[in-house]
Amino acid sequence: MDATKNAQLKEILESAFKHAASQNISSPINLATLGGIIKFLNSDFSFRDYGHEKLRPLLEEMSDVVELERDDTYAMPVYFASLNKHPSAPIPKSASQNLTTTRSNEMSLPRNFINEVRAPASKWKELVSDKALLEENWGDPDDLPLLRNYINYTYVRLFNEKKVLVKQSEGMPVIAFNTGLVDRRFEPIYALLQKNAKTGDPLVWFLSGFCCAGEDFLGKQLVDLFNPLPEAAYYLEKQSDAIYDISAGEPYIDWEHVIKENADRIPAELLSRTTRGFETKNCENMNKGEREKYKQSFAAYIRQDDFAYRSLIDAFKRAVELAIKKVRWNYKTAVPIYFPSENTVSLLLPLSLLSDGRVDLAMVVEKQQSGNYQGHTIYTLDMAYSNARLIARPESAWLKEL
Repeated sequence: MDATKNAQLKEILESAFKHAASQNISSPINLATLGGIIKFLNSDFSFRDYGHEKLRPLLEEMSDVVELERDDTYAMPVYFASLNKHPSAPIPKSASQNLTTTRSNEMSLPRNFINEVRAPASKWKELVSDKALLEENWGDPDDLPLLRNYINYTYVRLFNEKKVLVKQSEGMPVIAFNTGLVDRRFEPIYALLQKNAKTGDPLVWFLSGFCCAGEDFLGKQLVDLFNPLPEAAYYLEKQSDAIYDISAGEPYIDWEHVIKENADRIPAELLSRTTRGFETKNCENMNKGEREKYKQSFAAYIRQDDFAYRSLIDAFKRAVELAIKKVRWNYKTAVPIYFPSENTVSLLLPLSLLSDGRVDLAMVVEKQQSGNYQGHTIYTLDMAYSNARLIARPESAWLKEL
């Protein structure tokens, strides 16, 4: 990046952080929120003008100005940014006057549900057994990891949409948000948080529980404090975001990332078929360190075996080709998912790598400005379901039975 553009971008970033502070948005800031502020203050701003497609790689290039923080408590990492240097550029007055804050006391709102909210296991089990409409596979019944992940991601989206509400009750803040789940009568289910009264607990907030409006103690408290009631998260700006455009053809794939950096997700049987001399392993029970070591070992191997690399690519290409045929037959085959870190919607395509009758992985694809689709990465089916569940309970046959 040349010096002129670097100076221009520095001024834009400093103004964005200063504006965030003026609106009581605490730092570090979720990248989706930061990107929205940048584009609000600079309506003609484009990442592409600076040689990037997304905000994160652009900020990584500006490490002298911005410090990035990666939060791995979610299934997919969420990134936050803070300013390394004090801003020097003034905020445009017109922008400062036109942007209204729709929620009060934002400084007190948790930005990360996992790290800042004490949520007892009993609350999660109560939600599943007594309130939620459908019996759904939320993972281990003792821990319900998929349900926790769903609520965590939903909270991030609601936070970005400014739909997490806070009111004072007897001098103490009460937070409410719409979970996006419904009970057996299709009534919305809400979550209420209060300040954690337990001395010495590092988590600031406590999950009071889940409720329906006007019912039981929490439901009555919700109605007493909030009008209107919290809105549900909304993910699709256009209905077309949820449908793969067949006229675009097959996606272009980042093979370097998909093959070389995801050995722990690729079925061991496929690696055994296509590699010679590499010791394939089942990674399901590996810890994080073991997975990283295995991935590094595979990446080093595949750089030296072009035949194996091409064989793997061919296997994935056949799977993608079959997936597009399935989408052409039934548009619901492509399943929309939400990325909290980028605040964007992408699509999942099923990949049958070992036999046509079984789906092994999902390919994450995103429609580009040109109309082409870019294949970014691959997900295990658990990861695919967890991310797809944010928008709606998946109804596509290849994913809904998980």
